Amino acid sequence: MLKGYGRSFFQYCYRSGEKMLEKLGKVSGSKPHLPYLEIHLADHCNLNCKGCSHFSPIAEKRFAYLNDYNRDLKQLQRLFSTVRDIMLMGGEPLLNPQMELFLLATRSCFPKANIRIVTNGILLPQMSKTFWNVCRSCSVDIGITIYPPLKEKESALVQLVKSNGVKVITRSVTSFHAFYNRKGDTDQKAAFKRCRDRWYTPILREGKIYICPKPATLRYFNEKYDLEIPTTGFVDIYTPGLSGWDVRDRLDEASSACCYCTLGWDVIPVFSWETSKPVLQDWDALSNQA
Repeated sequence: MLKGYGRSFFQYCYRSGEKMLEKLGKVSGSKPHLPYLEIHLADHCNLNCKGCSHFSPIAEKRFAYLNDYNRDLKQLQRLFSTVRDIMLMGGEPLLNPQMELFLLATRSCFPKANIRIVTNGILLPQMSKTFWNVCRSCSVDIGITIYPPLKEKESALVQLVKSNGVKVITRSVTSFHAFYNRKGDTDQKAAFKRCRDRWYTPILREGKIYICPKPATLRYFNEKYDLEIPTTGFVDIYTPGLSGWDVRDRLDEASSACCYCTLGWDVIPVFSWETSKPVLQDWDALSNQA
């Protein structure tokens, strides 16, 4: 790194370059790339985390449908030159009994993408030889999120993945933040800006790309606790005349769902990892304030 220049300077240069390329691309009519995309292969999970941002402890048992998945990926091919990073997650993605077919479909549609399975690791010792063979042949990485109950197994899980010739990374998670502002009075632009300053996590679900996982999975939260939080904040990828540039633009717009998110707060309530009960208070920021 050049003396006198911090990371923020290089981030600024990168973003400026991205914006310039975007303008040139729109003028020339070329297709953009999508930097990052999350996809649920299962909504439910085998580890119940209090405050799970994808609402897995209260989600129904639901797997992605392979035919719909293939159709959506082919539509993304029409909209984008590539998707740089594709995260296959949930819930717990390894619960999906057709895991290998989803990996093959993803690699077939996006041969240059970085594909990663994001898992809690519990099921890795039970995965078949076919699974490991497909991971290698499709150049799929394994990302293990290490929660406190599995901390002692981290080394063994990492060694297992490596012994099967697959790249592995780990991320330790010991706390969650309470996202839900029951008053619904968060400044949505402030919440969205703070979110985008930290993360860029659009998620594909049933023919729509959402700005983040919450509006994509809020249905479970609303149904469980009889709430009416807006599930807006998505673009239908089958909209006639839609371009990839339109999708990129729409993913940079705040949603009314952001009014219920604590990311716009000056202080975000954080709590240590616990098992979900599950009750509304598991996600409620006002109940988790110190």
